[in-house]
Order: sequence, then structure tokens, then C-alpha cells
Amino acid sequence: MFKRFFRKLRFYQHLVAAFWQKRKRLFFLGFLIGIGSFFLIFQLFTLSQSKTEKIGLVGKFTINDLPLEIQNLISDGLTAIKPDGSVQPALADHWEITNDGKEYLFILKDDLFWQNGKPVVTPDVNLKFSDVAMGVVDQKTIKFQLKEPFSPFPVVVSRPLFKKGLIGTGEYQVKNLKRNGEIVEKLTLIPVGDPKKPKKIYHFYPTEETARIGFKLGEVDELKEVVRPEELLSWRKVEIKTEVKENRFVAVFFNTLDPQLGDKSTRQALTYAIKKAFEARALSSFNPNSWAYNPDVKPYEFDLENAKNLLTSQNGEEKEPLKEIELATFSSLLPLAEQIKKDWEELGVITKVIVVNGPPGQYQALLATQEIPPDPDQYLFWHSTQVTNISHYKSPKLDKLLEDGRKEQDQTKRKQIYADFQKFLVEETPAAFLFHPTIYHIQRR
Repeated sequence: MFKRFFRKLRFYQHLVAAFWQKRKRLFFLGFLIGIGSFFLIFQLFTLSQSKTEKIGLVGKFTINDLPLEIQNLISDGLTAIKPDGSVQPALADHWEITNDGKEYLFILKDDLFWQNGKPVVTPDVNLKFSDVAMGVVDQKTIKFQLKEPFSPFPVVVSRPLFKKGLIGTGEYQVKNLKRNGEIVEKLTLIPVGDPKKPKKIYHFYPTEETARIGFKLGEVDELKEVVRPEELLSWRKVEIKTEVKENRFVAVFFNTLDPQLGDKSTRQALTYAIKKAFEARALSSFNPNSWAYNPDVKPYEFDLENAKNLLTSQNGEEKEPLKEIELATFSSLLPLAEQIKKDWEELGVITKVIVVNGPPGQYQALLATQEIPPDPDQYLFWHSTQVTNISHYKSPKLDKLLEDGRKEQDQTKRKQIYADFQKFLVEETPAAFLFHPTIYHIQRR
């Protein structure tokens, strides 16, 4: 009985072995097809999980001045800027400062590649600045020679680097680009290396009105940095997020060359008279997140009684008060200008509001928004020699602080210089600093 059982067992073993010998190639091929199908299905599943973001932005941009948000997706600079305005390495592994702050050596990191697969070498660095000589030391080291010490220079070289065709080193690369003349109308970015990241399609609109139309028509599903979202507030299935732009401030700039506004006490009176019920007060021209920010400056809280005293007296002596003023502004800030008009007329100053399309050549007071640079150096905005000093304020003390701040390399010493600068600037009131503006991001749910 057992012999018969083992004979049958050996028979089936031989049968299976013969079957396997004849068909093992088919089994092996089927196994490979199964594995390949698994990975194909996995890839298709991964792609199906990634999505496309259709984003609308307002503004006219060329290839050379795309929004920094987009530039930073496509490529990197030698350095990168942290939220507090200080710098950290990006493409550069480190840098050295010599010759009393007039020479900068940047050494590239190892194993850097462009999106076309070619290695990043120093001859690719195509940064050009006036009054700066650039030279290649070797394939990994580049030298910048400045005429004068300039401590914010590492911030300047945070600008993303590109090869021709917007080829960068970042996490996204350009897939398609549509232009109307020099103006970019549409830009498609696809992720590099990570298919789970969304594809991004940017549409650029000349005005907020055309951007809202594009959103309503379904051309985009998201609008970024909208100033006036009221028209879309009642829409169902729309999510609106707010963001305080602390790298901008809204202020009334006073033309200090105007005979009626050359007096500091008059400017202070107008500043005290403004009711400041704002969401994010701006105490100075600095970003509150900056490593150099000084919160201990005069806040100019609303004080009508003090404003009236300052308007009619200076250093304890009576003076002829300001009776009327013209306030220029832009259409987006017109409601705020009308409120300031009411505040100033409560002070007894008749106010005429005018709307301008660009920076006016002549003005008494200008209500405007200004960008805050990431580095505390504000030489361009407040030094008496600069045409961009729109208040035309002149002060040897302020000039000296600005000059010292951009030469000093030690951050602790720079911080003290800019703390003094902020106190003095706010005290002198070439501008009434009001608030950091809120912008809106609108997204279809």
C-alpha cells in the first residue's frame, strides 16, 4: 500500500517537473509582465493623485521680471533669505568677505545640476551689477569686487540664477510659456523629480477686474494677492484666505520741501490726528519680522488734543497753523484717503483728495504703499541724495546712520545703528506710518 502511494507521488513529481520544463519560459514572462503591470498601475495611480493648480496673478511681467514667488520655484540664488531678512547658503556652500568688506568670494556646493542635467559651474553665474566687478576664480569659486563696502551684498545675490530658456536648479521647471510681445500671458510649470507635486499653470492679468473675470469663467481656480475681493465674497464654494503683508507698509508721505510741511510739529500733528484702527499697525518703515526691527519707537496713537496743540505751536511759541492740504493717492487707497480727510478736517485742516495713476511730480501729502526690502538698508528711500526719497527729507544725522549701516559687517552693531535710525526717522515724521496691508487669496473649493 505504501509502495503504491510513493509510486504515485513520484509520478506526480515527474509530471510537474516535465510541465515546468516545457512552460517555465511562459511562467517567467508572465511574472515579468505582472511586475511591470504593477509598477505601471502604481505610476498611473501616482499621476492621478497629483493635480493641476490654475493660478491667476495681477500684473504685467516679462521673462526677466517674473514674480519672485515663481522665480524661486524654478531656481535658486547663491544665497537664500530667511523670514527675518538674514541670509543662508543656497547654491553657495559658504562665502568669505575680505578687503574691508569690498571683496566677496562665493564657493559653490558640490554636485549641483541644472534642470537640463549639466553641472552648475561658476562661469554660469550671470549676475551683473553696476560698480561691481565679477571674476571666476575656478569652477567652484566666484569673486565680486565692490568699490565700497556694502554689507547687504549677500542679500543681493539671493536672486535666482537662470540659463537661457529659464532653465534653473529648483523644484519646478518651465513646460510651456505663452507671450504677447514681451509680456508673459501664461506659464506652465511641472515638478522636477516628484510627480506627486501639482503642475502649476499661471495666468497673468493686467487688472484685478480681468482677473476676477478669468476666475468666474473657470480659466483659473485660484487668485493670489487680490486687494479688493468684495465681488466674490457672496460666491458659494469659494474660500477666501487673508494674509498680512508685513514686507509692505501703507503711509502718508509728507513733502518736506513744501513750506507748510517743513515744520516737524505740523507733520506730527497730522500724524496724531489720524484714527489708527488698523488690523496690523506699522510703527516704522521696517518689517516687524526683521532681525533689525525696533518696536520701541513713538507709536503716534490717535490724540486729537495733542494734534491741535502741535498744529498751533512750536517749541512753546504760537505759530500760523496749517489751514488746508492736498492729499494725493491711488484708486485702491481712495476709501482710506477719504477717512483721513475726515480726520484732518476734525483737526481743522481742509483736505482735498486727488487720485493719481502714478507717482506725482509735485504733491503735499501722498498716501501710498511701499515695499520693504529684506535687508534693513533703506538708503534708497531716505538718504538725502536719492531721487527715490519721495518725502525729500534731509538730515545729516539720518544720512550718517544710513551710510554707516550699509558699511558695517557686524550684525550686532548694524542692529544698533538701525534701531537708532528707526527712532530718529519716526520722531522726524517725514511719513505717517499706518499699517501693513492685508491681501486676499481666493480659491475655488
